[in-house]
Amino acid sequence: MKTNKKWRKLGWRHPLWDFIRFYSVVQRQRKELRIVWEERLRQATLQIDASQSLAIRPEDAILFFDYLRLREPDFAQAMGSLRTETEAVGFCESLGVTVSKVKTKNIDHHQSSAALVGAVNALTIRRCQAKGSTYTINPDRRCVWLVNNHLHVTARNLDGAVPSLVSPLLVWEIKEYWGPTGGGSKMSDALYECNLVGREMREFEERSGAKIMHVVFLDGKDQWSTRQSDLKRFIDLFHQGIIDHLFIGKEVETEWEPLLSAVLK
Repeated sequence: MKTNKKWRKLGWRHPLWDFIRFYSVVQRQRKELRIVWEERLRQATLQIDASQSLAIRPEDAILFFDYLRLREPDFAQAMGSLRTETEAVGFCESLGVTVSKVKTKNIDHHQSSAALVGAVNALTIRRCQAKGSTYTINPDRRCVWLVNNHLHVTARNLDGAVPSLVSPLLVWEIKEYWGPTGGGSKMSDALYECNLVGREMREFEERSGAKIMHVVFLDGKDQWSTRQSDLKRFIDLFHQGIIDHLFIGKEVETEWEPLLSAVLK
């Protein structure tokens, strides 16, 4: 997904992002209530409930509706980029990668492929070796930074880092979901995890002066298609700057190596 400088220039702490998050609550209400809420926002009033409201700047209200309008083509692009499991496995096969399975205890459940993990790892190895850089994939411990006497440790193990887990320049998380059934709460959990990791990195950057690139990969056409609100929230986190680069589905095939090359240069 392409970075939009207009949204990044606002900064990740801009109140627009709280308005957008609250709108996800509003959208679950009846249509007539949502219409009233939107009309009040156009008049620079954000209605919390029947007894509470927040006066906002008129320019922020305009910004809110501009964002919703411009997010739609990004969402359409994201939906069009998602791959089926067969397509994802096929790309790994073109790389000569043997795809492992994420097995569950219940043999009746779909045994999902780790196709996105396999592709990201293979492309990372190829590009880092070409650039003479080290890398860490599938780490079993957390990333740590010590910059200007400020310490930061990631809240959880991530899926990879370049050049190492100690003060990496770039880290990534992979959220792939496959299977014939619709997505579930695991998709929302993925969103919360990436939000936490990215937000803590942004706070650490403010304290220390460090700069860390936070990358997220998503895939799984069938399951993400049933969790469209979560997919939109990932797009929001990307434009907010909590996520620096968001690769959806087939974008990994063409966009990941160029980014690595730019970072390692």
